[in-house]
Amino acid sequence: MDTKKLEALLISVQEGSFTRAAQTLGCTQSGLTHMMNALEQEVGFPLLERGHHGTRLTERGQQLEPAIRQFLAAGRELEAQMDAIRRQESQWIRVGAYSSMAVHWLPAILQSFRQTLPNVRVDVQMGGIEELYGWVRTGEVDLAFVSRQDDLKADFLSLKEDVLVAILPEDAHWDGWTSFPVSEFEGREFLMPALGFNRDIMPMFRRHRVHPRIHRTTVDDPVVISMVAHGLGVSIMTELIMAGRNETSVRVLPIEPRAFRELGIIVRSRRELKPAVLDLIQCAFTTVRAMD
Repeated sequence: MDTKKLEALLISVQEGSFTRAAQTLGCTQSGLTHMMNALEQEVGFPLLERGHHGTRLTERGQQLEPAIRQFLAAGRELEAQMDAIRRQESQWIRVGAYSSMAVHWLPAILQSFRQTLPNVRVDVQMGGIEELYGWVRTGEVDLAFVSRQDDLKADFLSLKEDVLVAILPEDAHWDGWTSFPVSEFEGREFLMPALGFNRDIMPMFRRHRVHPRIHRTTVDDPVVISMVAHGLGVSIMTELIMAGRNETSVRVLPIEPRAFRELGIIVRSRRELKPAVLDLIQCAFTTVRAMD
């Protein structure tokens, strides 16, 4: 039986007239009349009576009303359950991330997300700045955890400031230093971390007109740290990258004046996000804030 006709029947009784009911339903009065006539033919007896008192159910219609309401409620519940199952079982979210964010944030975020939508598959890929922004633009990933890059097009959702820190050889020269002035990078051998980290570091150097002797690397962060420990230069990492590392071979000092990269989530368009992706983003905001 057509649920739209049954809903129109109850609205007609609720409004007390076909004119008002048609306005509520967004149809013409003649269209509503045709719908009710078709319903009564299908049922086999009159359900409505219209007169100077307005529109109301016939005696037989009143007998059916509780069952009609129950039938419609059951239909709505069925649709809600089917929609929930479709959302959980048919979706697959692809996530890109910096390695530091993948290590320190994603496990807790995905654990929280699994409690919300346990059947949604989440695949994680790690990459550098240009790579991740490119994957979002082409749709290879649904979202990516990255730092803000205003010249690379994407919708950015800010999560946290990640403070830049100087990575220095363990040497008595730094005894008593509580911070590292950015001017001290001038002329020093500087090991630039790989994967596009120069985009987070170079703006600071340009802003303060500092010119270190930059050596670009293609190795991961632990190797850069080891190179610094062996006296091959100095470098810059972030608090998130260094979190949990018990580095005794290098000295880690905050940079003065304070410098940071802004970490967050990028998507191609906020207006096009799937419900499950929105749920994952909400889990990210809640989880990262709880870590502070």
